[in-house]
Amino acid sequence: MISGNKWNSRKKRMESAIMKSKENNNFHSDEDKRDRWLITFSDLCTLLLTFFVLLLSMSSLNQRSFKMVFQNFNASSGVLRFSDKEKVSLQPDMVVKELMKSLQSVHTMDIRDLDEITDERVQTDENLNFLVSSGNALWMKKDESDAFSLVFGEKMLFETASAQLNPSAYPLLDRIGEFLNSTNYLAFVDGHTDSIPIHNEMFPSNRELSVARAYSVLSHLLEHCNVPERRLAMGGYGSSHPLADNSSPTGREMNRRVEIIMKKPR
Repeated sequence: MISGNKWNSRKKRMESAIMKSKENNNFHSDEDKRDRWLITFSDLCTLLLTFFVLLLSMSSLNQRSFKMVFQNFNASSGVLRFSDKEKVSLQPDMVVKELMKSLQSVHTMDIRDLDEITDERVQTDENLNFLVSSGNALWMKKDESDAFSLVFGEKMLFETASAQLNPSAYPLLDRIGEFLNSTNYLAFVDGHTDSIPIHNEMFPSNRELSVARAYSVLSHLLEHCNVPERRLAMGGYGSSHPLADNSSPTGREMNRRVEIIMKKPR
């Protein structure tokens, strides 16, 4: 049998243990209550992220639309802040896609990646030959992370052996001028020809023809689009930088071109 003193001592120890257990449970319960706001906060962050993902997916991805959407959101919520210029930066790939869409809206053409071109395809691919000969191909090349080139075939801009712009090319160059005026890209306009020698009253050589064509494009951007002169440059290379082998008509057609190289200032 357990004596009265031992029983009382054991009873006190049991009561003490029960009290400590209750205190620990209360402590954890209070901690859980204090941390519950984190669950609501994380849900809010997830909903905001989902909102912006949907916004991006449904947007036309041009700077004016982004600016209007974020300004409206800012006015109603007071959460977002913008710089004084109120510009939203787009990724280079998005910039290129928007420019391509703008060009296609004023001229029916097939936009292709210049990396697709090989001498073998030029010699054997009938679809490529037809596309090039039609004069409705615009070639695009990503040169660097923030630089790209637009390659216009001769027929899209000029008559054969001429440096006078076709009126049908004005809307294309106007869109490029708008792009340059709305971004900080620099444009380098380069003229190129095929290897067949030219010699007439206007152009003693292919080099003069390539320079004259580049100057015609540059002049349109300066005079009609009001692109600042400091952001434009030009060059004429004659037949020294071919894209394809000059031994075939398609190759020569591709080599008669004007390239507009877009680069961000350093």
